[in-house]
Amino acid sequence: MIRLHNILPALFLLTFSATGHAALRVVTTTQDLAALAETVGGEYVKVQSLTPGTSDPHFAVAKPSMIRKVFRADLLLVIGADMEIGWLPPLLQAARNIRVQPGNPGHLDLSGAVPILGKLSGSVSRALGDVHAKGNPHYWLDPRNGVHMARAIAARLGKLDPEHAAEYERRFRAFEQTLNDKLLVWQATLSHLKGKPVVAYHTSFIYLADAFGFRIVDEVEPKPGIAPSAASLSALLARITADRIGFLIMEPYYERRSARYLNEHTGIHVAVLPQSVGARKGIDSYFDLFDAIVIELLNTEEN
Repeated sequence: MIRLHNILPALFLLTFSATGHAALRVVTTTQDLAALAETVGGEYVKVQSLTPGTSDPHFAVAKPSMIRKVFRADLLLVIGADMEIGWLPPLLQAARNIRVQPGNPGHLDLSGAVPILGKLSGSVSRALGDVHAKGNPHYWLDPRNGVHMARAIAARLGKLDPEHAAEYERRFRAFEQTLNDKLLVWQATLSHLKGKPVVAYHTSFIYLADAFGFRIVDEVEPKPGIAPSAASLSALLARITADRIGFLIMEPYYERRSARYLNEHTGIHVAVLPQSVGARKGIDSYFDLFDAIVIELLNTEEN
């Protein structure tokens, strides 16, 4: 007996090969993935992101325009690790595009291509805050993971479009070389932060810390996704003072009142870091993102 789930991937590849002259329609859940897909895919892909880099991708709302994009997509790239768990499943159901359903060649979860930090063992409940049992999903903030992500994207594009597989591989190799060269510069520029204690607003930056060697020792949020209280801020203020913590890093979409309070009472430097491609004007590529992060950390320290 031939099972439907066994023949769907083959049917997808046959369908694409019949129209292989057209650019692959790639849809991504974030602008970071869109930037990587454009870099690797070049002229052979048409890329659209479902969320802008200015927003928190945890909390997107499925809109008709998003459903249309997914309906037409040949390839859907997702962050995974439950980042989009609140909105992507109903969007996939509404779009009714078999090509990009999980398990088919047109669906690529990039969390399977990188080492995931912060995986939890045991039971997970809302009492722990906004935590992810599969691990911390902000892995794109380690530029070393950008190589893993781009490699996986190039391989999947080559599978869907074998005619241009060599070009996807060539573009990936060029990206890898440039990123490795720039990583040495970024790490040297921020070498003075190596081993230093840092406070973060949310748990987003553990991958950035791992890449550049500083230590996130506390968060402004008492639990992930839980707003700070007067008591939690008071306790954090005492720790910043006692441990002489010099930096607080945060994304631009969080409230600034708590950071200002800590700065006024301890003198801690507050660096509002772009968390994604597109987070602000001029950050159009994956390289731009880390250039901006490094500059922001340097400028904050000098002021």
